[in-house]
Amino acid sequence: MRIGTQLLGQADEQPVTPVPQQGADGTLLAVVPIPGTGTSLAIVGYPVAGPGVAPDEAAASAAEGVRTGLLLDHEQRRVWADGREIVLTFQEFELLAFLSAHPTTVFSRADLVQRVWQRRFTADSRTVDVHVSRLRHKLGPAYGRCLVTEYRVGYMFRPPAG
Repeated sequence: MRIGTQLLGQADEQPVTPVPQQGADGTLLAVVPIPGTGTSLAIVGYPVAGPGVAPDEAAASAAEGVRTGLLLDHEQRRVWADGREIVLTFQEFELLAFLSAHPTTVFSRADLVQRVWQRRFTADSRTVDVHVSRLRHKLGPAYGRCLVTEYRVGYMFRPPAG
């Protein structure tokens, strides 16, 4: 999902532009007040075509109500890949959510265990490797490759090109 922004009017005024609702204009994800400015920021999500999906197919899927791309719903703790729900364990979801919230940032295994699960572990543990492997398998070839191994360093999330 691509994230876009739209500047709204003064906090005590009507919005300068209408707030987009779910549909062709995107889905309103949040309205965030900007302290000291009297304005708010609307965060809007737009479905995007995944790797290997033609724009016409993506448009047809969107028209049918099928969302393309990789979508994480943090409130319900659910994940979809091109409209197909992916069932994840608690730790798999936490790892994917953390890495996708910090795209293109490489984290060591120790950093991931400490920051995702708030635990410490010995340097030879393969806990993260196992979770990444399972996530790649569940996400499939199109989105599993978004979990990138940085040799001898750790892992990062690289969003699909699109």
